[in-house]
Amino acid sequence: MVSLRKRGAVYGVIGLMLCVAVYLNWSYFQTPEEMTVANQAAKETGSVYGEVTAVDKETADAAGTGTDTDSSTAADADGTDYFAQARLSRQTARDEALSMLKETVASEDAAEGAKQDASDQITSIAGDMVKEERIESQIKAKGYTDAVVYITTETISVVVSSPENGLQASDAAAISDIIVSETGADPSMIRISEAK
Repeated sequence: MVSLRKRGAVYGVIGLMLCVAVYLNWSYFQTPEEMTVANQAAKETGSVYGEVTAVDKETADAAGTGTDTDSSTAADADGTDYFAQARLSRQTARDEALSMLKETVASEDAAEGAKQDASDQITSIAGDMVKEERIESQIKAKGYTDAVVYITTETISVVVSSPENGLQASDAAAISDIIVSETGADPSMIRISEAK
């Protein structure tokens, strides 16, 4: 009975963390439909590879962090502060989830089914982490200054540094191709945002 409560609590906390992460991702990167590059491209060409939105890096930094602007001035100068903070947030959430899952696997009171589910989730998270890093590396190899990728079961969100001319439909297609080749995901799951 106690193991069922612990397992339920672990799953509840993991579910809550995932919901919060999805909500925060959605709230930070939501833009009017008519402003998305992909939707403009879809009007012109009739096809689209996921959704692309523009994100103002300074606004996202101010809303998403509580850091003192004086301490982050050096990082802002080279434009990597947003991406470093996004990676740190992603890693912190993953570490917390992995910690709870590892506790379930190590628990003597947990049922074998719960241990197997936790082990499967650990493997899935580790695989997603590797895919995220490979996608980020390939995007950087295409000439973008930086990128951060979030893989969930419902979406694959990508935030890339803004090119000089802004993110174009061809950029979105190239990034989508990288993601599809690495993950095998459906292009409709891909959300590409631009950090200005």
